[in-house]
Formats: sequence, structure tokens, C-alpha cells
Amino acid sequence: LPTPCLVGRRPALPLCSSCLTDDDLACQASAGSMTLRSLPPLLLLLDSTSASEGDKCALTGMDPKVPRYLKFCQDYNDLACCIPGHDLENQLQFEFLIDGLGPGCKNPMMYPAIRYFYCLGCDPDQPKYTYPKDPENEDSVQMVRICSDFVEQALWHEETKVQYEECGVMRPNACPEMMGDFDPYTCGDDLVIPTIEYNNDPTEFMNYFNPPGMYGPDFEFIVVEDTGNETEACWKPKSMRSSHSSAAPSRYSRSLTAGVTLAGMALRRFL
Repeated sequence: LPTPCLVGRRPALPLCSSCLTDDDLACQASAGSMTLRSLPPLLLLLDSTSASEGDKCALTGMDPKVPRYLKFCQDYNDLACCIPGHDLENQLQFEFLIDGLGPGCKNPMMYPAIRYFYCLGCDPDQPKYTYPKDPENEDSVQMVRICSDFVEQALWHEETKVQYEECGVMRPNACPEMMGDFDPYTCGDDLVIPTIEYNNDPTEFMNYFNPPGMYGPDFEFIVVEDTGNETEACWKPKSMRSSHSSAAPSRYSRSLTAGVTLAGMALRRFL
């Protein structure tokens, strides 16, 4: 008998769509035709576990939902603030970022911290980390709090900075004003060394290489300490979050971050 298909199940997450089984493909094809009545009751309650009522996701303008399938931002297949089209855009922008680094650098495991950061818009708790710079202005810049331990242990870790200085990143060129709404990399790119180009300032780096769909000047990213205060929550990848919301990073988080970084460096040596 065929395997039952449930919307919101977390698949095995193959590396490419061609690796999907027939049951997986049938599941994806039928997901859109399923009604709320056919969903398990637990899935119908998931929205209440994420952002506060009234907060909407930046990318969709809706409440977080169970996505059909996210390939790049796999951590959020249970509940997400994005849909598959946003997930694909995240992947494309990351691929553009490493596209011109050369065979000695480019590999699928390059820069895991940037991959995590590019998926911020898919995090179902994204509204918790976002607030208006001017609450009295409905068109205010939206500030996004990034936890300092993510920056220190991953995005701007010493090992990561070594990779930046050995390989660099591809920076999208600014387009003419008449093409201001075009996607990044439409007007070409340049190879830059992040620690040099952005004065060794991770905040400046994050505000140039924004998560797709959360571009400046509409969004501005700041680094803050994780105090555990829910009213001033900050973003970090799911793999770095402890169940106790402690301000101190866990030993597991440090080991995982270092392990992924070193694995990327090792693989790059052989390419």
C-alpha cells in the first residue's frame, strides 16, 4: 500500500528534487487539494506556538503556516513564515554569493552561517525579532534583532573570517535608479573580502547581505545580547537555541557551529 501523505510532514529532505520517491512526489502534488478537515488537529494548533497574535510574517503578510516543502531552509518545514518560492529565492541568492569564488573555494558546504541567516525570513518567529524603529510611523524602518552569540560563534567566528579572507564573497553591484526594484546580482557582481570591505563589522555586512525579501532600507539589522526576555527576543538558528532560553550559549551549539564550519573548510581543500 502507498505511504499515507500528510501535509506538513517533515520529509527526508533529499539534496535534489530528482531524489524524491514516487510517494514524496505524490504527496507534494496532492498537498494543495487537501482541506483543513483532513489535517491532524495538532497541525491546526501550530500557529499559536509561534509569533504573537496580530503579528504577520514579513515575507507573506500572513500568519506562519505549515509549508508544502522547503528545500533550502529545511529547519522550517514544520512551520514557516515563507512559502516555497521564497525558499527558492533564498537558495538562488546564496548560490549567487558563492558563484564566482573559484573551484578551490566553491562547494555546497561553504558559509553555513550565511545559509542560516538567509533563512531568517522563513522562521515562524520572525515577527518576534522585528519591531518598528518609529512606532508612530506606519512606514517606519523595521528593525531586526540578531543575537550576538550567533554573530560571535558563527557568522563572524574566527574560523569563518579565515574562510572569508581565503575565498571572499560575490557582492551584487548596485543598479541604476531606474532599475532600483530589480533583484540583487541583476547588474553584475564583484569579488570582495568581507572583513576588509566592511571594516570587520558584522552589522555592516548583514545590512548589505540581507536575507532575501528583507532588504534595506525597509529593514535594518542590529546585534543584541540574548537576555532571554521574550519582549526583546533576538534571532539565532534553531540549532543554537536551548530549551531554557538561556543567554549563555550551550556547549552543543558551540560544537555544532564549529563542526559545520570545519567540515566546510575540509571539503573545500579537496575541491
